[in-house]
Amino acid sequence: MGEFDIVWRSRAIFWNASWVTIQVFILSLILATAVGLGLALMRMSGFRILRWLSATFVWVFRGMPALVILFFSFFWLGNNLGWSPFQSAIIGLGASSAAYKAEIIRAGLLAVDRGQYEASEALGFTKAHYMRRIIIPQGIRVMIPNYISNSTLLLKSTSLAAVIGLTELTGRSRQLANSTFQPIEILTAAGVIYLVATSFLTLSQGYFERHFELKR
Repeated sequence: MGEFDIVWRSRAIFWNASWVTIQVFILSLILATAVGLGLALMRMSGFRILRWLSATFVWVFRGMPALVILFFSFFWLGNNLGWSPFQSAIIGLGASSAAYKAEIIRAGLLAVDRGQYEASEALGFTKAHYMRRIIIPQGIRVMIPNYISNSTLLLKSTSLAAVIGLTELTGRSRQLANSTFQPIEILTAAGVIYLVATSFLTLSQGYFERHFELKR
């Protein structure tokens, strides 16, 4: 176990790098969810142009690898707008994930019985009101498994940000492995950290499913 002493001695580096990864993940997830919800509502709109714009966004960003989107975000938008690797990673990963979140959210909303929409309209609720208070809460139960699964993929995709110079967990681990000549120990530690983080997301799925099940 002496070979793994380097992991303990580098614990501060791992902590800082993990914190960067967590920040990128959370901010990308917030962006992806907000954009995904907007795209899902646009796709269900009565306006053809909104449906077309939403479908086009989903088609383009689901069809391109997240790494390519990150390159565009950093080398094109980032260079022109002065974004840092951190900002570019959030925008790139958020946009990539938003295309999947849009379809997950739309599927959840479509799973709500059509009678719920009609009853809400018959009671005189505005669309914004009944979507927020009635439809979306019911649709969330359907969304949860796929939403958490996609969020887990997003968390792991933060490792791609190393290629644009962001020193998150994978990028910092690679630097540390090169400087210490102990790649197995360093990358094993990084893998365990990712495993713990993704396991937390997996466990949260059960919590959210139980929480929203009580809302019925």
